[in-house]
Amino acid sequence: MSARVFAIVLCAMVFAVVAGPFGTLIHMTTAQRILLWVPLIALSVLLGWVAHVIAQVVFEDRHAALAEGLAVVLMTAIFTPCVFVSSILINPAPMIATGGPLSLLLSVFAVTSVVAIIRYSVVAWRDETKDAQKTAETDPRLLDRLPKAVRAPVLRISAKNHMIEVVTERAKTELRLRLGDAVVEMEPVEGFMTHRSHWVAKSAVTRVLRENPGKVYLKLVNGDLVPVSRTFRPDWINAGVLDPSLQAPPTGEASVQPLVQDPSEQQQSPRA
Repeated sequence: MSARVFAIVLCAMVFAVVAGPFGTLIHMTTAQRILLWVPLIALSVLLGWVAHVIAQVVFEDRHAALAEGLAVVLMTAIFTPCVFVSSILINPAPMIATGGPLSLLLSVFAVTSVVAIIRYSVVAWRDETKDAQKTAETDPRLLDRLPKAVRAPVLRISAKNHMIEVVTERAKTELRLRLGDAVVEMEPVEGFMTHRSHWVAKSAVTRVLRENPGKVYLKLVNGDLVPVSRTFRPDWINAGVLDPSLQAPPTGEASVQPLVQDPSEQQQSPRA
């Protein structure tokens, strides 16, 4: 048990003894309330954990809300008799004054439901916060410069006069930024320059096309063809995208080289 959980349980014990729920404040002495609530609060932690584990096993973490609902039902069914029997043994007056087992059952169900709702909300908020932090750590800084309507994984960046053109999976836009600075802001996305005016994300490449000896293009998922100059081919060869033979002086016939080899696919050439 962590220090935070222990502190919460201790506070719950103190609150139960001082507040005296279910009529125990009026009909029991302080000593009787301590004898009743301290063990019951400790037992509720154990039973709540057992009910939660059973619910998770039943739903296999696929339906968190339904798992919490099942845990509430199990906790109510198990914990209510414990409270009733303990109260009767110590001092039956509170049970008689508050309406007996049915009233106690409804009260335990209400309290357990509130606890489950709080726990579900906290867990959901924590998961969303972790996902947001993880996304912030992996997304390139350049995305922060893009309009929300365009913001998506970047496919390529091209220099265009004194601007850059950023093409994403959604659309494209122009920014007043140097290409070199934009490439730095694309970290940690893996990608390389293909030409002094073009940068391409490795994950965006679907095919490698060779139009004629000396002309090599990368075909992207959106259909764009980006030229790969001989200067920048070593980066793409080392990344496993280009064949090492493409770095050699051009010889032979024009050909098409699929990034993913597919024997059934016919050879194609990019149109001018």
